[in-house]
Amino acid sequence: MTAEFIENIEDFLNGKMDREDLEKIAKEQGISNLDEEIEWFKDSLSAIRAAGLRDQLKEILPKPQKEAKIRRLGRNRWIIGIAASVLLIVIAYFGFVDGNNSTLYAKYEFVDPGLPVLMSQSEDFSLYDAMSYYGEGNYTTAEEKLLQLEAASGANDTVSYYLGASQLYLGKAELAINALQQVADQEESKFNQRAQWLIVLTALKSNELAEAQDLLETVLENPEHTFYEDAQELQKELRQ
Repeated sequence: MTAEFIENIEDFLNGKMDREDLEKIAKEQGISNLDEEIEWFKDSLSAIRAAGLRDQLKEILPKPQKEAKIRRLGRNRWIIGIAASVLLIVIAYFGFVDGNNSTLYAKYEFVDPGLPVLMSQSEDFSLYDAMSYYGEGNYTTAEEKLLQLEAASGANDTVSYYLGASQLYLGKAELAINALQQVADQEESKFNQRAQWLIVLTALKSNELAEAQDLLETVLENPEHTFYEDAQELQKELRQ
């Protein structure tokens, strides 16, 4: 199964392709177990999302704290307590705003499932070795291996795209945009539109909402863009 066929399955599940068209493409590629391939894609996507959610929960959930001792406060400490309360309100406000932006990122997040790992059919073992970790949601190791591959063999659109995607999912938005921009500028790349959307997500991840609005223009210029409808909805929310 090729990377292009995985995209076809994704389009089918998103309602962008009919079952009949998918079956025709599968037949042309000699794929007889279409339902199994579809289920594999669904399971892979669920596993990646579950891994991402697990890591997010580790960051969000508070650490256990020791039981606080109760003691009386003197006059000066009451004043300090009031000041601290005001400070907490301010922190809570900005935390609320930041939480809303994080929710916006989560709403429009696109987690690329990666390339199918077919070691026996690949002439580029290093790339598929990296992609095996990426497909498992181990973006830390994937990033390390893709950086090594880039240093050894130079960058191409596949390496740059999945390197940028790994860095974005790791929360390294500033690093991600450097790799993704290389692909977003290559109109002939099959990862071009996905890279453009992930660049928008880097802005949301960094709470750069004005920048996200500007970046959306690239997507909205093309009504046939894979993420055109998502871009329209996101634009409406950013203008509110």
